[in-house]
Amino acid sequence: MSLLDLPPELLCLLPDYIDNIETFTNAASSCRTLRAAFAATLPSTILRLAAASAPTFFSPHPHFLVAASIRPVSDWALGNEERTKLLRDALHGGIYRLYDFCLEYGGLTLDRIRQTHLTRFSILNPLSDKIDKMAGDQWMKTPRFFEGGVSEAVTLYTDAERAALQIIIYGELFGRSMEAYLSPAGKLPSFDITMRLDYFQYALPNDEVPHDVHGTQFSYYEDQRSLRHILKCRRWRRMWAAAIREYLDEGFTDEKRADEDWRKSMLRSALQMQGFEGMQLVACKPGEVSQEYLVKVRRIRAQILALTKPPATQTFGSRKKLHVSEAPDPWAELEVVHGELWR
Repeated sequence: MSLLDLPPELLCLLPDYIDNIETFTNAASSCRTLRAAFAATLPSTILRLAAASAPTFFSPHPHFLVAASIRPVSDWALGNEERTKLLRDALHGGIYRLYDFCLEYGGLTLDRIRQTHLTRFSILNPLSDKIDKMAGDQWMKTPRFFEGGVSEAVTLYTDAERAALQIIIYGELFGRSMEAYLSPAGKLPSFDITMRLDYFQYALPNDEVPHDVHGTQFSYYEDQRSLRHILKCRRWRRMWAAAIREYLDEGFTDEKRADEDWRKSMLRSALQMQGFEGMQLVACKPGEVSQEYLVKVRRIRAQILALTKPPATQTFGSRKKLHVSEAPDPWAELEVVHGELWR
């Protein structure tokens, strides 16, 4: 009796005993029988198998798998007080606790794994290269760096790929919250400002912190400071202004934030927080951006133009007052956290 002689209901149980995602995909591609049986594998099992292959195939770890799996976890918690508290507690534990939270409550499909694998080459790598040129090693190697070579010279330690994923994770985690503000009549649930501040405060350490998690030693450096520089720097703003002119508004200008109309600021924030999908606008060439996504961004712009007043704000800080929109605004939220006003 061979393995394939087993009844389908037993073959469907095999993934629970497989060691990692490579073994799973190799077995599934070996014959029609196993491919059909493995098609019913639970997303939670597939995520566990993917985690067993990290960081070799899903680096940087754990950011890549968090970015790939956090959206359904966010949807699961959204609007439920008890689950939201669980997610908040996970954020307080940092990126590794958030990763464990995804493993506990989330999942992945094979289609999602294939999709994110493709986005590594079409989106993540080009975006990381752009970030490296505005805050990373390429930027720091500009000739006469501190003598006029760049307009915003400051010494930073930036892992460009990790920084790109930190922005993407924010969008995957809080994208639904932006949708709630773009559709006020729908009265959709959203995460509050403090949840978003918790993400920047705890998932982006700002000091060198040794970690010995899952048997591997890691050190993180000034992630908050680096990301704050990225979101504020002129190259980042010009990059998004150019994308908006290309796809949405030929007359869009890159004004200083203090002088900018609130609708423009909100449009920039909304586009930046669409997760992997949203980074197509700045990472892909014009002909490579999906038409389906262009329909979505045009709808987002129309929703913002239809708003009659800006979102309400909350004020943070005792010495320096910062007014932060109740709609997601990563630039302002990181400014609060990095300025040590949020404690």
